[in-house]
Amino acid sequence: MIPEGSKIVECQNQQLLLLPQKALFWQEKQYLILSDLHLGKTGHFRKSGIAAPAKANLKNLDRLSHLIDTLNPVHLYFLGDLFHSSANREWFQFEEWRHSYPELEITLVSGNHDQLHTSFYRHAQINVVELLEADPFVFMHDASSYTSNSELTSIAGHIHPGIKISSKGRQNHRLPCFSISKDQIILPAFGEFTGLHIIQVESDQKIYPIVGNKVIELNMAK
Repeated sequence: MIPEGSKIVECQNQQLLLLPQKALFWQEKQYLILSDLHLGKTGHFRKSGIAAPAKANLKNLDRLSHLIDTLNPVHLYFLGDLFHSSANREWFQFEEWRHSYPELEITLVSGNHDQLHTSFYRHAQINVVELLEADPFVFMHDASSYTSNSELTSIAGHIHPGIKISSKGRQNHRLPCFSISKDQIILPAFGEFTGLHIIQVESDQKIYPIVGNKVIELNMAK
């Protein structure tokens, strides 16, 4: 079952499903791929006296559960920044959630915020790698630090890509987006409390913003 509002694109002769929940589903492999959950960030902020939505963590996990229950992936990949800081109760919420899917294989391609001791990931039955080749793609957190002479297309996150669109009434809208070119796919941040980085669009990029509950194609190249 294809979730409503999704967009199917082809890259390297593979069918990729861009999901309005800010994740990607590789149909041939049945892989669910997402990036930048930043679980625990709200707890970290509140501990520091900064206002943050208390239920963002649970909303992220509910949204992820919906995708898993709908798509039934064989493997879930987190492309970095799964957890934002040192362990807090939100990690244990995540761990409890993870054990509700005991048959699902999960791999974390580590990012700059993934600083927990390896024992946390081991107890949660999560594989941790620095980089993962899955021909014709290579999974990573930050594509800007990656150079390769291969024909693999990188799939990454890290920058929380977004675009700014002007509408009637001179209103500006900041929208999360997928960015796709021949060599690189950048995923939007899956987490609710992550922010956006407005990207500069190059001529070879295709941009797929998420508008409400729908992924659309938007050609912004001049």
